[in-house]
Amino acid sequence: LLADWNDTAREVPGRSVVELFEERVASDPAAEAVAAGEVSLSYGELDDRAERLARVLVERGAGAERFVAVALPRSVDLVVALLAVWKTGAAYLPLDTEYPAERLAYMLDDADPVLLLTTSDLTPILPEEPAVARLLLDVPETTDALSRLAGDQSLTRPALTNPAYVIYTSGSTGRPKGVVVPQGALVNFLTAMQQRFELHPGERLLAVTTVGFDIAGLELFVPLLSGASIVVAERDVVRDPAALCGLVRSAGVSVMQATPSLWRAVLAEDTAVLAGVRVLVGGEALPADLAETLVQHAMSVINLYGPTETTIWSTQWPLTADGARRPRIGRPIANTQVYVLDGTLRPVPAGVPGELYIAGHGVVRGYHGRPALTSERFVADPYGPPGTRMYRTGDLVRWTADGELEYLSRVDDQVKLRGFRIELGEIEAVLAGHEQVAQAAVLVREDRPGDRRLVAYLVPATQQQPIETTDVRERLAARLPDYMVPSAFVTLDALPLTPNGKLDRRALPAPDYGPLTGSGRAPRSPREELLCTLFAEVLGVDTVTIDDDFFALGGHSLLATKLVSRIRTVLDTELAIRQLFEAPTVARLAGALDTSADARGRVVPAVRPARVPLSHAQQRLWFL
Repeated sequence: LLADWNDTAREVPGRSVVELFEERVASDPAAEAVAAGEVSLSYGELDDRAERLARVLVERGAGAERFVAVALPRSVDLVVALLAVWKTGAAYLPLDTEYPAERLAYMLDDADPVLLLTTSDLTPILPEEPAVARLLLDVPETTDALSRLAGDQSLTRPALTNPAYVIYTSGSTGRPKGVVVPQGALVNFLTAMQQRFELHPGERLLAVTTVGFDIAGLELFVPLLSGASIVVAERDVVRDPAALCGLVRSAGVSVMQATPSLWRAVLAEDTAVLAGVRVLVGGEALPADLAETLVQHAMSVINLYGPTETTIWSTQWPLTADGARRPRIGRPIANTQVYVLDGTLRPVPAGVPGELYIAGHGVVRGYHGRPALTSERFVADPYGPPGTRMYRTGDLVRWTADGELEYLSRVDDQVKLRGFRIELGEIEAVLAGHEQVAQAAVLVREDRPGDRRLVAYLVPATQQQPIETTDVRERLAARLPDYMVPSAFVTLDALPLTPNGKLDRRALPAPDYGPLTGSGRAPRSPREELLCTLFAEVLGVDTVTIDDDFFALGGHSLLATKLVSRIRTVLDTELAIRQLFEAPTVARLAGALDTSADARGRVVPAVRPARVPLSHAQQRLWFL
């Protein structure tokens, strides 16, 4: 329980990630390193561009123990920027521009980065406050600065104790918390994955994960330490299963990592696409039916588990045809110890449920600027060397007789949904702040097999004033990421309680996702008729009126991305997923599309950027 099943000691390079990358550059500078769309860079070109950008970053104040915020589209420039940050000794703060401005503003204020690295077309959607100095990659001033390689600025490589990045995860207090991951922990993880997956020069790994999700670290950096190549899937391709399958085939992808939800979407589109692909799956519990399907069609399948606080993945389990019927999270990776303990931190026997604690090289610094919360979740390791810590995961697991871990459930209100870690308390805190809401409870329901959705239960502040769920949804969409907005809202006179006064979650009723027959208007234009057809197609219902709410009918963030992709394809129009959350009916969405079309039709003076972005239709044409 303590020693034999945790005998994972392995040698780790005593150099930072960027130094290990530079060693690969020296061995074969002409090999392809990264490709995105029509652009690709060799190892030598990638290193040269990162080196030039790093010198510009140093001039702007980047250095050890400082953060540089990065808000860039999914392109080769993103990989260049992350390596450049490390070449200065600094750490990066990834910003997902799909997040609400209020959440991005909180992350910038909390992390206090010395610089924000972005582009001119993303500037309008980034928060103006707090005021952070910005470096725009696509303006002439930056282009001129990058064209000259000043040799008088010395670049300091990060120490293993310096932070590599800070990732913000959902927080039970209503505010996200920043997890600070040091270089040493990341080097240990990447080295372990490199040895486990045995990527070879010439192989290609498809990167599909947003950089704001920590598992992107495997996709972006394991290939660069192996001499392999990264294929960065552009945002719209990730959201379109058909386009994603096409990219897997055309790019000759040999390894791909994704959450169970995304793998389901890929398999629903084309099961044959996984032939010859080594599949990595993680981010949420792996259902047995999906595990069996993956094993049948992929070259190999590995189930991965780990919280952000212990550096991406901490355990791994290779699936077999027999084992797929009951998936496990497996054994610890290199230099990692996993303990299944009771309430007094004593080991429990195999077969007995207990809480999972993780120790070893992957344990991170803690939460940025949150010492109390850090000391609560990171506790002294009674079974390790003096001074070491272990992380309390909050996951209920048990050992099998042969020394592998089985995941059972959570011991708190944290959930994993479509790969994202969600503190239900954060959603409840935002709901409780609405003037119409007296009490709120949120949980994940699976009323239909395989269809897990967030549902919010609300008690009105006054019985005389009913809750306007549309207003509540808009409030959530303005403050939380899309994946944290519930699919349904149920109003109750009171929340059900257990005999001891606690919330009785089992007594909460199932929501009614079905539309009310005849409750809405018929389409008034060809565009509204097309939108009604697309709404019904994605939701799996017979008909949709122009007044039916997409989310009230059972839509959620994953279906929203599918709908947005279909609208872009059929109507050949630009549409941000945020617009669907703000205008979830056909009537409102059609009006929003008309307004944006009118805005695009107006001709206004503008400075031509160095690089003109392609429209969605042009991107698809180039892809074909």
